[in-house]
Amino acid sequence: MSGAQRRRGLASYRDTVAEQMTAGEAFGEVEDSIDRLAEVTTDEKAALWLYAFSLRDSAEQQLAARAHLASLI
Repeated sequence: MSGAQRRRGLASYRDTVAEQMTAGEAFGEVEDSIDRLAEVTTDEKAALWLYAFSLRDSAEQQLAARAHLASLI
């Protein structure tokens, strides 16, 4: 797949993630759908996950980040 085609494909996945988040789908379900994408690289999955995370309410983002940090301490 050429770079231009790859970017178009990734843009389509980005749009799907945005639609899922806008529709109120649970973040865990969006994560699972990203994980199931066999045709994207690990870096692309990470970028899609970060994009989905950025679409969450900022208070939810902070709670999730703090909980994850607390689990590591």
